[in-house]
Amino acid sequence: MHRNIRMKLISTATAAVTAVCALTAAVPPANAGYLQDEYFSWSQMDERWSATPMGGTTIRSSGCLLTSLSIMIMDSGSLDEQAMKNLGIEKTEDFNPGVLANGYTSIGGFSGGGAINSWLDIQKLVPKVQFGADKNFISTEKDKVLAEINSLMAQGWYLIARVNTAYGGWHWVYIRGIKDGVLYMSDPANPNPDLYEVYPGGLQGEYWMLKGAEPPDLDFVPPVEFQPCVNINIERMPKTLYAYGEELDLSACTVSLSGIDPTGTEWKEPAVPLEEAENISYSTYTFQPDDPGKYDIYLSASTDYAYAETKITMTVSQPAGEYYLRDYAQADVYESEFRGEPIMTLDRNNVVDIVTCYGDLGLINSKKFIGWVDVSQLTKVNSSTKKRKTGDINNDGYIDKYDLSLLNRYLLEKGSLPDGVSSFTKDELEAADINSDGKADSSDAVAYLSALGE
Repeated sequence: MHRNIRMKLISTATAAVTAVCALTAAVPPANAGYLQDEYFSWSQMDERWSATPMGGTTIRSSGCLLTSLSIMIMDSGSLDEQAMKNLGIEKTEDFNPGVLANGYTSIGGFSGGGAINSWLDIQKLVPKVQFGADKNFISTEKDKVLAEINSLMAQGWYLIARVNTAYGGWHWVYIRGIKDGVLYMSDPANPNPDLYEVYPGGLQGEYWMLKGAEPPDLDFVPPVEFQPCVNINIERMPKTLYAYGEELDLSACTVSLSGIDPTGTEWKEPAVPLEEAENISYSTYTFQPDDPGKYDIYLSASTDYAYAETKITMTVSQPAGEYYLRDYAQADVYESEFRGEPIMTLDRNNVVDIVTCYGDLGLINSKKFIGWVDVSQLTKVNSSTKKRKTGDINNDGYIDKYDLSLLNRYLLEKGSLPDGVSSFTKDELEAADINSDGKADSSDAVAYLSALGE
């Protein structure tokens, strides 16, 4: 089945006060999505107008607010003869977000970043639309937001509001109405009209109040749902856990696309290696093998009617080396990487040599025990490339009583610490060996006293 699948990359653009969009979901065609007035399903990613310029950007990248405003113009019956004349069209059916964008361009209405310079400019194009105010909801709690929206719509106001997206940035949607506790919207980036289902974080707070030729319909009837979709299926996961410095390897990953087309027909393509998948886009530039942590590799795919995205989380382990407990009072050491009961506990300033890391767990392999510790609780010892002066344990440039006190503390704690755990780093031990006999012990304390003239 041919679906005209194209690769598309997410574009998140920022602008001053207005249209900033994080494209996160499906792209419906003009006749798909919900079986009511076509304009309610207008998408900023519709190829008929997605490439239309808005200052230095396009409707696809930054046109969520402009698309929402286009829907409001139609929903409020504000597209009269004067508006069509201003926009250079002859009939209502010719209007769409691309026409509105061209209208703004003709009056210099966009900033370089694609923001609408002034909300009052809308009356130069569509005189029946009246801008009210840019406000914030009294509360962002769902019940209070719904009550405030009901009140505003009863006063004749149409609303365009910002939502909390998973990707940050600003994204605007057109508020359609409330029914049985559900807040319905027209989202320029998603055909699903249930705002809190698409955006669990709800509204960010900011909204714009507008009036049109006709007031909002308070007897709101929810749209008849019809949701074509596309899914990215990860049939076989790639390697997700990496040693420090190990390069990303996606060769084992296989993926497939499936979905439901606008006719309601389910489809699925055969699985192929990710690196050979022509219809799935992904980027690996965020992965840093020399920077321990978690990295999300996002995969995206588009059809004419839907968009999908998923992610694979990769973990780069900490490097091997010396670590010490600095920010925690204690850290447990476990017999295996599966943890269980701790076999011992590290105290503050204890130093251990981690021979390898597996995710957040580091292996201690001493003569007396083998154990695993959460290295995210530890701090890596940064050994200086410049060798410390013999005797200068604290590396302050002097051999003095402070170094002697550090050695005495080390000797006092040494007998109580198990093999593999120390209160000195390797560099400190080497510096403490003031008599150069290959170990730090009481004879070095005597040598310190002699050197200090005590």
